[in-house]
Amino acid sequence: MAAPGIVLPPDIAAQNKGPTILATSITVTVLSTLFVAARLFVRGRIIGTLYLDDYFMIAAMICSWVTVGASANAVAHGSGRHAAVLNEEQLSGAILWTMVGFVPGVLSFALPKLAVVALLTRMMNPARWHAILMWVLAVWCLVSLMGCVAILFGQCTPTRAMWTFSIKGECWSPWVLVNYSIYAGSFSAFTDLYFAVYPAIVLCNLQLNLKKKIALSCALGIGSVATVVAIYKTTRIPGLASPDFVYDTADLTIWTAVEGSTIMIAASIPILKPLMDLLLGRRAFSSNKSYPQYEKYGRSRSGQADSDIEMSRPGVGRSRKRQGDKRAATTTTISQLETVVDAEGFEDGRRSAGHDSQTGIVSPPALAPPLTEPPSVGIMRTDHVTVTTTYDAEVDKRFLANRWG
Repeated sequence: MAAPGIVLPPDIAAQNKGPTILATSITVTVLSTLFVAARLFVRGRIIGTLYLDDYFMIAAMICSWVTVGASANAVAHGSGRHAAVLNEEQLSGAILWTMVGFVPGVLSFALPKLAVVALLTRMMNPARWHAILMWVLAVWCLVSLMGCVAILFGQCTPTRAMWTFSIKGECWSPWVLVNYSIYAGSFSAFTDLYFAVYPAIVLCNLQLNLKKKIALSCALGIGSVATVVAIYKTTRIPGLASPDFVYDTADLTIWTAVEGSTIMIAASIPILKPLMDLLLGRRAFSSNKSYPQYEKYGRSRSGQADSDIEMSRPGVGRSRKRQGDKRAATTTTISQLETVVDAEGFEDGRRSAGHDSQTGIVSPPALAPPLTEPPSVGIMRTDHVTVTTTYDAEVDKRFLANRWG
């Protein structure tokens, strides 16, 4: 990172990306803040509870604003301008605050990936191995991205030599950071793409009308936009090795803010349907603090979240619980039917089930109602279980003859 002293032509010396850094970073951060705030309103006010993904989003939102603050300090010291037009104090401050801003900037687009996984594992109910795979992808992406920060601050010994020109230190080649950052950025783009495509694949295999499939796929797959942003941002990474660090990393600073905001917006859109219903007048605001007309978006009796999007697929996740409830209900029904032919309680069974004196046929008792009610919304598989019994009149006669003589 070169110190000032090079004379530049006037037109080049006048170049300044600082205002663009501030305008873009503040705009996209305000926009993403509005989406996250709307998400928290839906979860906290309408649904009545916050989930793990909401806390990840709050942390990412805080990191975004810390990044804006660091970028503002960097621009105030001269970031976005050529190093040759800055004095040593300005250049030192611009380099320092640019580096500091990269730490929360990386977290601002790494943490939302964890939020996306938390959301998808609850909404799509993947198989256990698939849920583990998605968590591993998100966590490994976070670790890889934080590796960029570690190399950025660890490439020189002492670290202060990077922004204090009076200190002479030993530094690695800056291309170590560039090459590793390209890997981390590419993996981040792949992760965004995977999390965007996966819901669409699941929805294609469900029995939904085409319009709803498209709407849900778009809502859950809008994160693919973040993939495009991440790919373009990766092309800006070589600026980290530029001697004109504070000017050539301006685009990287801008697109880091854009990527983080894009992911936060994409991860919030699927949650906002209840709010859209309110804004479009499909539901009327209730004066009560809990919105009863939106109880279906909250927790079900089993403690799980139900919404128009959060769904269950047969054979995995919460469907196992429903299958367990179904087996319990079936077991209860069979037990009731067994009382009809139990020798010790035969008469009780006949009275409870109903005995036709003309035909001698015992009618089975009324089937017990299901132990759990199916969710009012979402996608579910309904299995009808039919239990039949046969009645042998000769067995009845022999039993009566033995019992009553």
